[in-house]
Amino acid sequence: MHQNKKNIVKEIAGERIDLLFGFASKTIGSDREQAGRYVKRMRYLSSHYKVPLPKRIRNGICKHCNEVMVPGLNASVRIVSSKRYVATQCIKCGKEIHVHY
Repeated sequence: MHQNKKNIVKEIAGERIDLLFGFASKTIGSDREQAGRYVKRMRYLSSHYKVPLPKRIRNGICKHCNEVMVPGLNASVRIVSSKRYVATQCIKCGKEIHVHY
């Protein structure tokens, strides 16, 4: 029973993280401060309930300034074919995320 309850709590936390990422992605164009609060809440839920962020979410958030990175709006994307990764650079803080392919 105890193990089943833990799984249910983790599943609910995962669903909530997905919802918050959707909200943050929608509001980044109009209210960046609110989107930042959504991202901070996602990170808190992830660490508190020990639920890892999915790759699509982890690669879409700047780890330095907690901002959702939307190419063309607040991020630039380039392909480094010699080293086989995609570099997404946050325009706000200048940090890069490398996603290997």
